[in-house]
Amino acid sequence: MDKPDLYDFRIDAWMPETLPMARLAEYLASLSKVFGNQEYVHFSKVRKGSAILESMVAREAAPKVATRLKLVGSHDCPEDAKKQIGHINDMLREDRASAVLRKKGGAEIILFPGCKIPLAEEAIVHEAGELIGTVIKVGGKDETVPLLLQDTDGTTYPCTTTRDLARELAHHLFGDQVRILGTGKWRRTQDRVWKLDEFKLKSWEQLEQTQLVDDVAILRSIKGSQWNAFDDPHAELKKLREA
Repeated sequence: MDKPDLYDFRIDAWMPETLPMARLAEYLASLSKVFGNQEYVHFSKVRKGSAILESMVAREAAPKVATRLKLVGSHDCPEDAKKQIGHINDMLREDRASAVLRKKGGAEIILFPGCKIPLAEEAIVHEAGELIGTVIKVGGKDETVPLLLQDTDGTTYPCTTTRDLARELAHHLFGDQVRILGTGKWRRTQDRVWKLDEFKLKSWEQLEQTQLVDDVAILRSIKGSQWNAFDDPHAELKKLREA
């Protein structure tokens, strides 16, 4: 049987005997999402040398995981991985720690600066734009109706709109994806991450879902294509369309 690939995630501020089990579980949950292919990624042990979380990646998923990790830090980094890396850095900041992920005995793959990231001043920007997702909530009694949109990676966007548009979108609740246009209120946090506080929806349109599926199938059929390495190729295609 082929041996699995081994990866070390070293947290400098913890030791195996001081790292709380609950915190360990939080790190492992986010780290498994950075790897992707979660059914093939397994926790092995916590070794000494600070706290080193050792993970195993089964051989059948090793090439996909390696390709995915190489994309971290580039424009092509999957959104779900980028989100979890930010979450890990948030936890490290809370723990006054930093960390590094490397293949066991190999070079550094991802650096998690954590508490070493300089804090920035918060800023607010109002900007016209568009969002794509599934309507998962519509409700409210006021003239301005709250609406919640969910992206393919699970990210939710708080929106508001008129009663007339809310009534139209209510027919698409938990249905196919829609594109909404309007003005967003974006806030840059102290961690230099932009978060959407509110999106005022002015208009919307339904997306052709069959066309999206066909586009992904064509891309995956191209010889030498990297699209088979992505866990969520639809999200990657959406990013290219929005670029």
